[in-house]
Amino acid sequence: MIIYKTGTESIVADDLEDFFEGWGKKPDPEKRLKILQNSDHIITAHDEGRLIGFINAITDKTLSAYIPLLEVLPAYRGKGIGGELVKRMTE
Repeated sequence: MIIYKTGTESIVADDLEDFFEGWGKKPDPEKRLKILQNSDHIITAHDEGRLIGFINAITDKTLSAYIPLLEVLPAYRGKGIGGELVKRMTE
């Protein structure tokens, strides 16, 4: 069962090792964690305690928001997790 959470309290840098697939120059896991911690909003997806996806947003808290990252591990793609993360973020 997929569990969705807000915030970064349950994430450590090592949880982000398998993300950023296809990026030419990936940020290291510590920087990845810092990116998420400095976001205005973050929602994560977990399967049996493992981080399997996330979405983050930066906002002016007045009118606009920007979603710079939406990541789902390859083994979990095509299962509606990305769509659910977007839905929860836009709510």
